[in-house]
Amino acid sequence: MKSKFTLFILLLAILASCKKTTNVDVTVSTSGKLSYKLLDGSGKGLPNVKVSLFDNLENYYYTSRILLDTRTTDQNGLADFGDLNPRNYLLIPDSPMVNNVKYSIQDYVQVTAGKTKIKEVKVTDCVGTFTFLIKSYFTSLPAKNIGILLIPANKSFYSSTATPYLNIADYKGITDDSGSASFKVPSNKEYVACIYNTTTNVYYNLINSMTVQTNAIFNMPVYISGQ
Repeated sequence: MKSKFTLFILLLAILASCKKTTNVDVTVSTSGKLSYKLLDGSGKGLPNVKVSLFDNLENYYYTSRILLDTRTTDQNGLADFGDLNPRNYLLIPDSPMVNNVKYSIQDYVQVTAGKTKIKEVKVTDCVGTFTFLIKSYFTSLPAKNIGILLIPANKSFYSSTATPYLNIADYKGITDDSGSASFKVPSNKEYVACIYNTTTNVYYNLINSMTVQTNAIFNMPVYISGQ
């Protein structure tokens, strides 16, 4: 009788163990993470640059930017925005400077749920090219040894000569025998070009509102008198 009772208890224990379940909590992430890193030409981080994060809303009728957050890059050039809803964002650094030249950057970054996005941007890669071809108005021949200054539009002012522009220009150059000169400049940055006589500093022409996109080439034919 004792053995039957023992067998009965053993069967109850087996049945109880078969009904036991293990609960596992599964969390599905509905957000992603974003870190944005700014580097100079040598790959060194650019610290203390304010980076603004925008929700960029676009449709057929209008484009609207809503500022969501701002962060400042650390000593390694990194701005960490933490958790974000998955979507496409617009990032605008506040005029990072390399070799005394300020760059203008607008960058779109896609954030994906459950993933960490680390976007690295070498500031000096965000450039386009201005190519000038200077010719004589009277002969249409190339004009060599003509000076060209590229001045940030927000620094430009009226002057009767090119002399004061020499101190504020981002770039300076002189045309070669073919009358041409090229400059790699920050993309999306507005410039004023001053075409001038390098002997007298009298300028022939001022060209306003010049901008170029990243990796694009802006060809600018210019005819000048006095050559």
